[in-house]
Amino acid sequence: MHTANPGPTSKLRQLVPRPERIDLENGLVMRWSTADDKNSVAECLAISFQFENMGRIVPEGQLPGKNEYVIALTERLMSGEHPLMSEYDFALVEDTTVLQAPTKPGQSPRPMVVAVTCLMLISGFFGPVDMEWGMPGAVGTLPAYRNRGLVRRLFVDLIHPAAEVRGDLMLFIPGIPYFYKQFGYENAVPVKAGRLLKSAATFYPPSTPERQQHRFILREATSADIPYLVRLSQHTDLFSNAEMGTYYDLAFWKFVVETLRRENISNHHLAHHHAAIVVDYKTSKDLGISLTCMHDDGSWNWKVFTLDQQQDQGEEGVDSTVVTYEEAMASVLSQLKEFDRPYYECYSATLNINALPQESDTALRTRGEFPALDFANIGIDLTPTHPVILLLDARGQLEPVSTSEPYRFYTRIPSLPRFLLNIAPVLEKRLQESEVWRDVVVRLQVDFYQRLEGMSGRGLEVVLGKGKVVEVVDWKPKSAEQLAHEAVEQFHARKQGGLKEEKQLVLTAWFRPLSFTRLVTGSISVEGLLKRDTENYVGQDEARLLLDVLFPALDEFYLDLMWP
Repeated sequence: MHTANPGPTSKLRQLVPRPERIDLENGLVMRWSTADDKNSVAECLAISFQFENMGRIVPEGQLPGKNEYVIALTERLMSGEHPLMSEYDFALVEDTTVLQAPTKPGQSPRPMVVAVTCLMLISGFFGPVDMEWGMPGAVGTLPAYRNRGLVRRLFVDLIHPAAEVRGDLMLFIPGIPYFYKQFGYENAVPVKAGRLLKSAATFYPPSTPERQQHRFILREATSADIPYLVRLSQHTDLFSNAEMGTYYDLAFWKFVVETLRRENISNHHLAHHHAAIVVDYKTSKDLGISLTCMHDDGSWNWKVFTLDQQQDQGEEGVDSTVVTYEEAMASVLSQLKEFDRPYYECYSATLNINALPQESDTALRTRGEFPALDFANIGIDLTPTHPVILLLDARGQLEPVSTSEPYRFYTRIPSLPRFLLNIAPVLEKRLQESEVWRDVVVRLQVDFYQRLEGMSGRGLEVVLGKGKVVEVVDWKPKSAEQLAHEAVEQFHARKQGGLKEEKQLVLTAWFRPLSFTRLVTGSISVEGLLKRDTENYVGQDEARLLLDVLFPALDEFYLDLMWP
């Protein structure tokens, strides 16, 4: 059972400016940010993403201006109050030969920031093991400074060393296809995807008299509800079978409830998560929680719906029967449209109007300024075994499961030995459940052909003894010449000194550099990895069998990394 991690600790949070400052020559200097850099960093990102539609839709026949969405994102990330990072966690390159006019009275001109990225901290788990993961983001370079390797320097010289010092076992980043492979990331861990609801025929429209008959109503979540939200978003309550995922922890809910509270969503750049408490109208007691999410492409998803298993409705004269998901589902779904209206209107109003529409949503939809929101375009993004998914699927109300390859986060494991030793309880459980490997002593040697950026070694050696992980180290295969000389030396040593010949099981495998990331995270099976690349193969049938036991493909992941 997973229990919620309280979130990134103050020990790991960067509380003071970092001292690193690297001269890149020609007036370019690389360093970490301070609070004074917020406007310069936002300006750099706004220009870098000027021609990207992230968080907006550019009207036909117009060229976009600076991207206001990323300005709002930068202001949040560098506010000093963001749960995942501080104002000292942007890495940047500035051109000291170009000065920008001050943005506030009394300020001196500052060098122009020309390239940036940041490093966030996410609370996650792998099996029963809690861990902190790094997430680089907000990567941008001004057009005139591209193709100079500045982003590479930011990652290699600042972001990755900082993550290493902090102890991040993995780093994730969504982004440009293939681009991050050059920095040691592999397109690995998949993201769970929602399924569209096909029909609203069984739900009450919000405007009909039946709405007055709802037993279960939605109210805005408040700060006082945060402990309740944390308790009801445990992975067991979410009906999640994921062995790897992120927590809806204290940091997450404080962000959603306080930073994104309704009075703060005056523009569409903030309208992306909305939390509700489900209340029993008969008893006025809290019954459960709901969370909807607007993605930057405008899609609307129902991400969390949990009923309290500790329902106490035994007051005199009140039905004490525990409420089921089937009973509550229709009522909650039929209210979501009206409940989320400000968030939807912010996202869908005429582009770059940073205020809620003054006209009703009906008038705007009539003029075609944004599409109607109905149950046909709601994504049900609950876990595959959630009762709502099972009920809607049984009624034929969900679109079929997509057969296309899921979106995958680019994933970096800086040290495979350190990562595997940390998840040793998971590996040992798999060994002990195996009839073949439970009592065997074995040495597994994996050759990656060469050491690339993002790899701590050329290969990997794992020593297992009777269901336990004994040792995991970086390893380099010996040449044929070295092996021949060792064999001769051991032969003569045995003849002259009576050296006993040790018998041990040594298994071997070869995998393309970085591809092993997909295997150890459960993102692909051994069979799938062997079929995917002809450079991947195993030396013995026993090696294949052992890899299958240690690293099975996981059916479910629960990574919600897109909420900052």
